[in-house]
Amino acid sequence: MAPTERATAMQAVNPAIIPRNHQMEAAIVAAVERGDLSVFEALLDATARPFEDRPGLERYTLPPQPEERVLATFCGT
Repeated sequence: MAPTERATAMQAVNPAIIPRNHQMEAAIVAAVERGDLSVFEALLDATARPFEDRPGLERYTLPPQPEERVLATFCGT
């Protein structure tokens, strides 16, 4: 299999965007502490089509910065 074919096959089964803990935490904090659902709505939109590379959503493919790391999770997150 050629490298480009392999890359295409991998992209078909491996999502580019997954809801990471630090992104979920940011959405929860914004909603609970500020009543701001826009962070959740943006994350929901990004994860609705996780296999597509969509310009402007690259931040949802990145690991957390050191200050964004979530060290404890709870049921449902």
